[in-house]
Order: sequence, then structure tokens, then C-alpha cells
Amino acid sequence: MKKAILMAAALSSLVLVGCSAQEKQGIKDGFRDIGHATRDATKATGHFFRDTTKDAIDNAKEATSDES
Repeated sequence: MKKAILMAAALSSLVLVGCSAQEKQGIKDGFRDIGHATRDATKATGHFFRDTTKDAIDNAKEATSDES
């Protein structure tokens, strides 16, 4: 079991060592772009639900108010 894990780690490190600096930078940039896209999507989703919830609460308050 441990030999398989060590072998996989060794092969992974050999692949990364074999990459040029430009390829490594490209890999890092790709992960950074994914992280930024995830952050932006999370922010947009959070704002959507915050605004939707606020509207729903305002509508419920308006519907249940005693002013007729």
C-alpha cells in the first residue's frame, strides 16, 4: 500500500520536474482562474439569495400589515 503511494508521488513529482517553467506557470494560472471564478460565482449566488430573501421578507411584511 505504502509502496503504491510512494510510487504515485514519485511519478507525479517527475512529471512536475519535467515541465518547463512556463508550463508550471500555466498550471498555476489555471488554478488561480478556477479559484477566482469560484469566488465570483459564490459571491453572485450569495447576493442573489440575500436579495431574494430580503424581497420575500418585505413582501410578507407588506401582505400581513394591518394597513388596508
